[in-house]
Amino acid sequence: MKAKFAKFKEWLLLPGGFGIFTGLLMLGTMILLGIIIPNFGPYKPDEFIGDPFLPPSWQHPFGLDQLGRDVMTRTFSSVGIDLGVAFLGVSIPLAIGTVIGILLGLAKNKYVLSLAGSLIDGINAFPLLIIAVAMLTFLGSGLRSVVVILAITNWARYARISRTRAVVVSKQNYIEAAKTLGFSRRRIVLKHIAPNVSSETVAYALSDFILVIVVVSGLSFLGLAAKPPMAEWGSMIADGRAYLAQSWWLVIFPGLALCWSAVSLSFVVEGISRRDRGI
Repeated sequence: MKAKFAKFKEWLLLPGGFGIFTGLLMLGTMILLGIIIPNFGPYKPDEFIGDPFLPPSWQHPFGLDQLGRDVMTRTFSSVGIDLGVAFLGVSIPLAIGTVIGILLGLAKNKYVLSLAGSLIDGINAFPLLIIAVAMLTFLGSGLRSVVVILAITNWARYARISRTRAVVVSKQNYIEAAKTLGFSRRRIVLKHIAPNVSSETVAYALSDFILVIVVVSGLSFLGLAAKPPMAEWGSMIADGRAYLAQSWWLVIFPGLALCWSAVSLSFVVEGISRRDRGI
């Protein structure tokens, strides 16, 4: 036990260790509360349990909303929705973009490279939120549409990173050595190029996770993602803003949950960045 604690302390003292640990602890706490409170708490997210606009109390720490629903239950019910949609909105483009970027990095056809490069640059030229709002007018509102839009558009950012990285990796000495030893092209790509490229895109995905959480909440705030009566941070903030002057808890607690999640991921990203730089 002491040996494990000593190793953990040693890891914690490495560059970025405290930030990574703090971020994971904060994020883990939010996820744990998101599991316990909605599933084992006394109330359901859409249950009408008392008078509307009841202020925070011992019985209802976050108060009740304009329809008499428990704000704490609804706030932590949103954890799975916001983080889950953000996870899908990052992991799917990450996989698609990394594969496309590797293929482009190894491609030799200048016409294919020119066309793909123009497409990637064109998509990346527009802010993600603006593209999402525009495409939602065609696909219709809803969280499923948000995930589809993120998969269609956000892959270009990962493709640009992985293409650049694949070009650099393919020129390394160990790749030339693998070719000299007679390794197949498939083995070289899967065993040597892909792992080195994916480490770069995964690192970017962690920071992109923060942006996607904000985008999902922002679209829900505009009424384009989560639909009533679904509990979601952005929609809860949008519903409560009309009553902010007299019932501040309707906006503050969902907003704090959103900020908590973003800050926890920021700690992790910054910690990993410091560890890579060794400072």
